[in-house]
Amino acid sequence: MKSIWKYSLLLVFLSILFWVGNGIQASIQPSISINGQLKELSPPAMLKDNRTMVPVRFIIEDDSLQGEVFWDSAQQKVAMNCRGKYIEFFIGQKTARVDGQSKNFDVAPYIHQDRTYIPLRFLAENLGAQVSWNSLYRRANIQFDYRPRVMAYYYYSSGQELKDSIKYCSDIAFRWYECNGQGHLNYEYKDDYASVLEYVRSHKVKTHASVVLMDSNQLHQLLSSSTNRKLLIGNLMDEVKKYGYDGVNIDFEFIKSTDKNNFVTFLRELKTALGPDLELSVAVFARTAKDSWPTGYDYVEIGKTADQVVVMAYDYHYPSSAAGPVAPLWWVGEVVDYMQACMPKEKILLGMPTYGYDWSSGGGAQSITASKLAALKDKYKVSEHFDNESMSPYFTYWDEQGQSHQIWMENQKSLQSKLNTAIEAKVGGISFWRIGNGFYDLYEVLDQSGYGA
Repeated sequence: MKSIWKYSLLLVFLSILFWVGNGIQASIQPSISINGQLKELSPPAMLKDNRTMVPVRFIIEDDSLQGEVFWDSAQQKVAMNCRGKYIEFFIGQKTARVDGQSKNFDVAPYIHQDRTYIPLRFLAENLGAQVSWNSLYRRANIQFDYRPRVMAYYYYSSGQELKDSIKYCSDIAFRWYECNGQGHLNYEYKDDYASVLEYVRSHKVKTHASVVLMDSNQLHQLLSSSTNRKLLIGNLMDEVKKYGYDGVNIDFEFIKSTDKNNFVTFLRELKTALGPDLELSVAVFARTAKDSWPTGYDYVEIGKTADQVVVMAYDYHYPSSAAGPVAPLWWVGEVVDYMQACMPKEKILLGMPTYGYDWSSGGGAQSITASKLAALKDKYKVSEHFDNESMSPYFTYWDEQGQSHQIWMENQKSLQSKLNTAIEAKVGGISFWRIGNGFYDLYEVLDQSGYGA
């Protein structure tokens, strides 16, 4: 009887802890960030009927919005003027008017501790913001004034190109690191790590420690072992603390489909170690709804765990395939559609290539950069073409052995169309591989699109 009585008391205690009147969840109140800044709300945000409810005045009158709120106590009516929108509604009613048009709340506004609460998503979306929810840390992120992030990968980079491009970047992932199946971490090449990071931070650009592993068997050894995962996470956290990185970028490729769940487990463990204030970004192969090839990426679960997902929307054609566009625009659009169906779009960073391939009639292809293409133009008679179906440029020439060549790589026109795709979908941003390829066409596109101003 005593155990039953204690169990009953425990249930009562838990009920009181988790629910307080009107179905409002009171435990572990959700936090709110606006444009990346964590906000202290008083009284705090809360959950009701699985919706995040916020005290409207503290959001509308925040310094980042500087709106106005009007209260009519006789009618129990609230009116708001913010960001060119006029919104009015009544307490307890599920219908609101936004610039004279009728809109519906998921949860009716109510008053709590003398403050008016309304659903956060209704408020943010009607004011033109994006809202994302971090379930691990119960944080709602509101982003006004949409501007895609630009994450660049730094790898064997020239100092001058970093200086020329940094004004266009919001984030840089430093691909200094590689790991093995046992979880050991090492530097792939020598660099002046501390001074490069100091230079980047002086331009208020976020820094990410990027680690690579591209061996299926070693990835299985790493991901299937809790001991090996723990060792790698510990090594990464040591680097994060030593150099003060803003986050970690994981670039694991050719994961076996049987290791899909192990990879998600690793990401969850890493994100827990990083905590809410350090970011986890993950690079994944591009995929469309038409694809059926086995994959080691659980895109839905990765989208739930990571803060950003770098979608490598390139290598549609690659050295062992037939010649063709590296990233045809129609395919990039399908990739974006699929990724949006798998994860919040604000987490997607659309990958862009700053390289191409030179296919020879003699067989195979070689990677090519802007400087290599320039050298070929000096040596051979190179003809330039443009394929409108894929929105991709290509080049043709004959070498001294009488072999014909096709080069497919990007230019300003093709890159602008991909940037437009990202902006029209309002994904989180773009990424590119890499600083150091000498491909300034992308920087010209970003400059013309208002970046770096």
